[in-house]
Amino acid sequence: MVMLVFVLEAGVGALARLYEEQVDSEFRMNLNRTFLENYAMRRKETSAIDQMQMEFKCCGAMRFEDWLYSEWHKGKDVLKNGSLVPDSCCKTPTLLCGRRDHPSNIHYTGCFYKFLETTKDHLIILGAVGLGLSVLELFGIVLGSCLYIKLRHDFDD
Repeated sequence: MVMLVFVLEAGVGALARLYEEQVDSEFRMNLNRTFLENYAMRRKETSAIDQMQMEFKCCGAMRFEDWLYSEWHKGKDVLKNGSLVPDSCCKTPTLLCGRRDHPSNIHYTGCFYKFLETTKDHLIILGAVGLGLSVLELFGIVLGSCLYIKLRHDFDD
């Protein structure tokens, strides 16, 4: 049973590495589309994007210039007040702080890269824990085999 769990864990780890690139490109495409098409159009998405930009200290999907091509930027209110990025991009979010795109004012790094960095950090921890558990499982398999051989040897005598 322990051997089956060990093989399944190894298989899941291999599949995760195999599909990493596909997940990367899908996430990039969907995040970009969500930022460009849904911000200020849907309340829940807008709130989630604002939260993401403030929490990860990022701006836009790939970079802060993404906002110039978004549906949000084409809106009448944005054109009237002159905002270049949403206020959630600002290092210190205040009303209409998104008018200035100076590095001292807004985050330049896109949320995709910040999210990817955070995810990779967490995956390293998960990988280390998984490796530690695998070593314990191997140790259990070896000890179980030794016990089986010892009991079989004692039973045969």
